[in-house]
Amino acid sequence: MEGLVKIFKENKGFFVAVAYGVTSVSITFFNKAVLNYYGFNYSNSLTLGQMIFSLFFLVTMKSFGYISYPDFNLDLCKKLASLSILFILMVVSGLAALAKTNVPLFSALRRLSTLIVIVGEGFLLGKVTPTDEVQSVVVMVLGALIAGLGDATFDFIGSIYILFNCFVTAGYLIYIAKKTKETQLNTFGLMFYCNILSLPATLLLTFITEWEGISTYEGYGNLGFQFCFFMSSIQAFLLNYFIFLCSTLNSPLTTSITGQIKSILQTIIGLFMFGDVIITPLLSFGLIFSTLASFWYSYIKYAQTRARAVASSN
Repeated sequence: MEGLVKIFKENKGFFVAVAYGVTSVSITFFNKAVLNYYGFNYSNSLTLGQMIFSLFFLVTMKSFGYISYPDFNLDLCKKLASLSILFILMVVSGLAALAKTNVPLFSALRRLSTLIVIVGEGFLLGKVTPTDEVQSVVVMVLGALIAGLGDATFDFIGSIYILFNCFVTAGYLIYIAKKTKETQLNTFGLMFYCNILSLPATLLLTFITEWEGISTYEGYGNLGFQFCFFMSSIQAFLLNYFIFLCSTLNSPLTTSITGQIKSILQTIIGLFMFGDVIITPLLSFGLIFSTLASFWYSYIKYAQTRARAVASSN
């Protein structure tokens, strides 16, 4: 046992990166199972469950001293109200999109958010992104669009949800950097306030749009449904927690590359897991094209990190 503890301590960064990758992949499939396999097509209710579990874990971990963030503060609520709107739109639209599209196309089209972030940071923050990095992201997006054209199960409404989700996700990622500087909150503080501020609106939205459906759903007694719903809810928190740990214990490069690898695994597993993908030549070409661009993007990030390391040593 002591040997295992020693191995874990010596390789903590590696194990955290693996945990982030596994959680990031598995939450998508647990969400998909709840929404489609078990016929619980109520994405707002799933969002509500994830928020409640996230708040429970945040409050519990804070009470035991594992994490820290400021107590509930009205001034912070006012400062973070706009961010919480983007947060709820991001979560709700993401689950709604997943319910209507297959996992490979969902994963591929969501890469558009990276391109939107690059454009948004250029206009709003004046940040200049290296040309080769922009090119790799553009190729990723082009591959995703080709895959969409070749998807025989293409759902127009689902694609609109994904497009909307890409824009609000990009807005959230850009805006969160600004709010972090303004409030000096850490990841857990931001998670706490975004969840608690979004909870009333999500509760109201669920009641208005899904109450009749969830009150008559007959699968609550199914152990498989219970397990998937529970895993989906707790992993919404664990994903953010592991992203925080991965960014703390490892370099941004490790987190970035882990994210690209999980997207590739998600695409491959999603092709065969739920039986809702009809593989066509154009779909295959688009997914391969986008995946190769992901490797290119990871290599560029690696080269950037190496260049900075050489520059700092000189």
